Amino acid sequence: MHGIWKRLATIFLTMVVVSALVFFALSLSSGDSSAYILAEDASKEQIEAYREAMGLTDPLLLRYLKFFVLFFTGDWGVSAGGVEIITLVKQRLPVTLSVSLLALAMALLIAVPLAYLTLGRKGVGSAAATGWATLMASSPVFLLSLVLVIIFSVSLGWFPVSGYAPLSEGLLRHLQSVFLPSLSLALLHSSFLMIIFRRALRENMEQPYALIAAAMGMSVRQRAFLSATKPALPVLVTLLGQSAASFLGGSAAVETVFAIPGIGSLVVSAALGRDARLSGVLLMLISCFVSVISFVAECIALHLDPRRRA
Repeated sequence: MHGIWKRLATIFLTMVVVSALVFFALSLSSGDSSAYILAEDASKEQIEAYREAMGLTDPLLLRYLKFFVLFFTGDWGVSAGGVEIITLVKQRLPVTLSVSLLALAMALLIAVPLAYLTLGRKGVGSAAATGWATLMASSPVFLLSLVLVIIFSVSLGWFPVSGYAPLSEGLLRHLQSVFLPSLSLALLHSSFLMIIFRRALRENMEQPYALIAAAMGMSVRQRAFLSATKPALPVLVTLLGQSAASFLGGSAAVETVFAIPGIGSLVVSAALGRDARLSGVLLMLISCFVSVISFVAECIALHLDPRRRA
């Protein structure tokens, strides 16, 4: 129980530090959102009125404290474009979640079978899988996205080049619009999942209980399923939590390439528009999601393997 409270305190501290760094960096940068929202010939009075309405005339520390308090009360205010921030989040968050959940499922379906199929330390299959994982892990996600677009959209015409279709327009059309973005993220993260999960399987197969199974004449994969899978599950759960957090926090490149209106692309537009309030809210949300997902994954891993509690 002490460890759980300590972890929760760490989550809160992480959100404070991240939000403060981002908020002050954006606020102290040259210019503010008035230069991007108002017309070029706006009068000085109009600029001052806009800055006062957006709270830009308050002291910097006061603006941050007000933002931090209002965030936890759900009063996020309006963006520089005059739209309620909570409305923008409600519109964009389901898009990012749909891409992230599909990417997580695809990464799991790719990584776990490959880990079992390439358990042997020698052989063409193991070497090929390791080479593939190294290539995927070293490839930028935007490059993977462009390659997938060229192959599956331009050449084969199986999926749209860009755009997003909500679930209300039909399940098939929705899946077609999010398949390639999800596959881009899945290919990148499945390489890490496969390598580390395979390593965990191999380490557990060298334990005494697994060696006894080998002495009984079981094959490598039989020993992996019966003796090594359960002890390796906490590692897999932890990795899945880290991947899910990365999908939510680092989806800007994929959403930009595929023109998907998600949280990542909204973060980019908010930063380019010097919208400190919107940027602060989004970064706080992402920090919260990443911390909570990591915390939940850690709790599940502790439940699966009580030895980790020490």
